[in-house]
Amino acid sequence: MPKVLTEEQVEHYHSEGYAFPFDGISKERCQKLLDGVQRFEEEYGVNPGLFKLKGHLTMEETWDFIHEPAILDAAEDIIGPNILAFGSRFWVKPGNDGSFVSWHQDSTYFGCDPHDMVTCWVALTPATKENGCMRVMPRSHNEGYHHEESYENAPGDAPGEKKNLLGRGQAIKGLDESKAVHMELKQGQFSMHNERTAHASSPNFTDEVRIGYSFFLIPPHVKSTLERRPAHLVRGVDKYDHWDRDPEPNKDTMPKLIEMMIAHNAQYTNPKFRQNA
Repeated sequence: MPKVLTEEQVEHYHSEGYAFPFDGISKERCQKLLDGVQRFEEEYGVNPGLFKLKGHLTMEETWDFIHEPAILDAAEDIIGPNILAFGSRFWVKPGNDGSFVSWHQDSTYFGCDPHDMVTCWVALTPATKENGCMRVMPRSHNEGYHHEESYENAPGDAPGEKKNLLGRGQAIKGLDESKAVHMELKQGQFSMHNERTAHASSPNFTDEVRIGYSFFLIPPHVKSTLERRPAHLVRGVDKYDHWDRDPEPNKDTMPKLIEMMIAHNAQYTNPKFRQNA
């Protein structure tokens, strides 16, 4: 029996590759995290949305958030009672600036085997069609797709206007957009999708910023196909020891953590780090 999801929701996730919406956190909790984003940027001169994989290391609020029971209870119904946070990320999409996410599968770039990761995407502000909510392609988790890479948002002299929020500007071409599902969410709600589910989001055409936060969660039997990397045990036990441990953030360690998070970014913009979808 599932813990918090219905059997129908679990079946939908496994058959379609996604499920939504689920009630997550209060508007007050959302605002606390949004305030933390602003404070981090003011203190360190960088928006935490820059960090593509280790958002939970940016502040005490996100370190606490990565242990959120409402999120982990739902994830447990999908991947079991033992859960590692492989990563997490803020998705900051300012109003009318053109930022978007191209169609892609996370499984092509995360370097995890097997593909048992579940992503829980939390709307810290409302996510709508107008401001660029996530779109998913049903049942796309059943196959691997070829990705073209523009490196539009990579560091250095990359071509383009750097509006793609993905590190390599990776994109799946030729998908039938008419089949896409818009996962609109109220503030505090969240969605879930499989690591292999193709997903994307359009630009934010409103005047207000749209901010989400994604949890990348794996069961401990999942291995890294790259070198040994860190993750964080957020629930249960880890009997496999495939991963090192993430350091807990505080003011003293933050400068070194920022350096570490930027180094992790490079793994997702460097062509040598890749796997099959």
